[in-house]
Amino acid sequence: MKHLLVLLFFLGVGCHVSAQDIFNTVLDDAKKVINDTTSNVLVAKIAQFKYTTLQYIKKKSFEGEGDVTKEFLDNQAYYMTEFLSTFFKSALLNTQLTKSEKKNRIMSFIDASGSNPLFNETETDIVNAYVENGEGQLTPFSINTDWPKAYAAIRSILDKEKK
Repeated sequence: MKHLLVLLFFLGVGCHVSAQDIFNTVLDDAKKVINDTTSNVLVAKIAQFKYTTLQYIKKKSFEGEGDVTKEFLDNQAYYMTEFLSTFFKSALLNTQLTKSEKKNRIMSFIDASGSNPLFNETETDIVNAYVENGEGQLTPFSINTDWPKAYAAIRSILDKEKK
């Protein structure tokens, strides 16, 4: 349980940063955790996902023909963090769900990520590496996700379940 609390703390760290610094802060925090040999293994795996995803988004954004704004990158980083935080709180750490409900909830998150791609990507093996990496993956999501849209999709599902 102690590891899970550390995990939740790490997920929320990027949420209290000013809007102009979100992308760089989340990226830098993830890099620090990855490079810290004393980091909790679970936290390091999540940090690796965040780092890989943000590097992918930045690289693909600058390959495109349009201008890449700081606001765009910050929104992606912010909503990725919100999506992951919501995933851990409402799916993985939710002790009120039955095993079947938990599995369905996890699948809803995976679907929200996969159904909202950010780029027209043909290299699906790369963008789905975390999804296809086995059942033990903490972050089974596509790195090619439009995070604001994925977050809105999962919020819609979770709000309907509350009713």
